[in-house]
Amino acid sequence: MCSWLIIMAKISVIIPIYNNAAYLPKCLDSLLTQSFQDFEGILVDDGSTDGSAIICDEYLKKDSRLKVYHIQNQGVSHARNVGIEKATGEWISFVDSDDWITLDFLATLYGNIDENTDVVMGSLFFNIGEKEITRTCSKPCIRKKDFPSYPLAALVPDCSRADGLFVYMEILSSACNKLTRKSLLDSHHIRFNEKMFLNEDGLFHLMCYLKAKDFVIIETPVYHYRIRMNSSNQRFLPDVHHQNVIVSKAFSDFAKELPNNICSDFISLCSYRMYLNTMALYIEHPQNEKSLINKCRYLDKELDSGLYAISSIPHHLGHLKRMELKALQRHWCTILFALNRIRMLKNKVSF
Repeated sequence: MCSWLIIMAKISVIIPIYNNAAYLPKCLDSLLTQSFQDFEGILVDDGSTDGSAIICDEYLKKDSRLKVYHIQNQGVSHARNVGIEKATGEWISFVDSDDWITLDFLATLYGNIDENTDVVMGSLFFNIGEKEITRTCSKPCIRKKDFPSYPLAALVPDCSRADGLFVYMEILSSACNKLTRKSLLDSHHIRFNEKMFLNEDGLFHLMCYLKAKDFVIIETPVYHYRIRMNSSNQRFLPDVHHQNVIVSKAFSDFAKELPNNICSDFISLCSYRMYLNTMALYIEHPQNEKSLINKCRYLDKELDSGLYAISSIPHHLGHLKRMELKALQRHWCTILFALNRIRMLKNKVSF
């Protein structure tokens, strides 16, 4: 046997890591105990300062399947892109360093691959403290041909009902519950947009959806998604407008490749998602101490910017969402505040 022969793993599991020392061991243990063992773990330490880098190096000594790369802090999208470039596997999977995966995560996803499949998506567990809920889909197995409304459902899950389905948005838009064929990413130059740190996961997988020959979504939950108020996607973001401008440009460029019959609805739902970003991460965030009057003034100014233009209201939206889109069209700030607080209350009750 040639000594220079490189044996490549079937699956490359990429874990971007930034200051998650408290949760990282559980994440790595869940990877190293997988029932499917033909994988490499690519740990990309994105300039951690809390001891996460030391934990990575300690685990590197425990298992030869792990590789560790220490880089300067440039954000999760850059860290994931570094992982893709370093990966040698035929398939790519992402795991966030504060989450964990089921024992059969890789085996279950890999077992649903056929020659035409480019992406496999599993359902999710949401973990909030000691509480756990399941986010799944309405059928055991869903394929691309069955789900033409996917781009809309990746923004608002109600739209999946157009195809007689219901699929939670997080299943479609999360980076982390999937296997993706690496050749799909390389041949179409699909990478994470490093200027975005809102909705970058969703855009990445929308590009995969568009180029994939086929995909499969399964109802089996395989990924534990930890919800924390201090996580990056829950943080206070006073400069949310600047990020929304970047998101708007990226999604508008993507929309040019969509079929004409859903393009207008897609752009409207992108505007709605940016409105939700603004409300959750700035206007109604617990750290925003401005008065309600000043919050209304800020929202009114934002609506005048044109970022939240609604040209159409898609069918199959729930009543509350339809009212929100109509209020966005008409710049009804007071009604938007009322509807937003109703939605927040409903979301809190659902957990």
